[in-house]
Amino acid sequence: MVASQSGNTYLPFVDLVKLEQVDERTYRSIAPPFSPGGDIGGGRAYGGHVYMQAAWAACHTVAPGFLLHHISGNFLLGGLTSVPFIYKVHIIRDGRSYATRIVNVTQARGKGICFTCTCSFKVEETSPLDAQEKMDVEEKYKSVVAGKRPESFEECPGMDVPWYWKRRQETGENDAFPGLEARKADMGPYSDEKHPLDRRQLILYRTLGDMPNDPNLHLCAHLYASDRNSLYIVANHFEVGDIFTQMGSLVHTVVFHTGPKKLLFGPSSHQSAWLDDQRGRWFMKEDSSDRVADGRGLFHSKVWAPDGTHVLSILQDGMIRVTKKPTATPEEADAMRRREQSWKPRAKV
Repeated sequence: MVASQSGNTYLPFVDLVKLEQVDERTYRSIAPPFSPGGDIGGGRAYGGHVYMQAAWAACHTVAPGFLLHHISGNFLLGGLTSVPFIYKVHIIRDGRSYATRIVNVTQARGKGICFTCTCSFKVEETSPLDAQEKMDVEEKYKSVVAGKRPESFEECPGMDVPWYWKRRQETGENDAFPGLEARKADMGPYSDEKHPLDRRQLILYRTLGDMPNDPNLHLCAHLYASDRNSLYIVANHFEVGDIFTQMGSLVHTVVFHTGPKKLLFGPSSHQSAWLDDQRGRWFMKEDSSDRVADGRGLFHSKVWAPDGTHVLSILQDGMIRVTKKPTATPEEADAMRRREQSWKPRAKV
């Protein structure tokens, strides 16, 4: 048993990810779970921790050369910060090119499965068919990044909501986030005059500490980063970050599009791109949402490598409720309509 919130420290990623083996296909987390926002963060463990470690447990059961390419997970119960996660890996299939695992995760005895996911692995291959959207971050977001380096932006807030921003401004405190250095770009110059559907948020991230030469470990670090402030960003884009009544991840999916070379953390050997850095190159999440309804919000993100390669995509369906009960009261509906009427018009195509 570990003390509540003891996981909120700047821990190197290699220490955060460690597992101890219980039996042939069962593993237990070593680093304690943690809650974004620390003692005021609601007491729920960060979902990216269990998501990443479930995949890492699955990685222990595949043959050399099989690399993560897709993981889809369902969050069933809120994670506790005082109990280790237990990961049970089920082998579904081992093929010549692809392998599949299901991982079921538990914490407190008798409470059942708190998280479950399907992990797909594949061997690396090359293909002459390779197409993607072009990305020049310095051109597309010049109003935001001009004259700045990634480290010029503030560290991501422990909780990305208005009341936490105010608390941080008044006290200078931001709860430590293990395993990851993440910076949040000030998107005001780009997004303030846009409709919520057209707004974007850039999150720049890299791992804390040195990373060993294990491609799946680097891929797991991206999985860990994929959940950073995701639903908060949706709520903020639709201007309900100060009024939502409940929030939580439901289904979270990540797809890797490239081989591991484009996805490795570590220092850049050159400085040709804005995200290159000899102290550890940055990756960039480009976050958005194009749907909120039925008490839920949809989070999208494209992740870009320093050279402009689109390396992975993220899709999250999460609970974002703005009413006290499933059926809105007339007062709640009227308040939401007034907010919608204040939104800027859509950008012209």
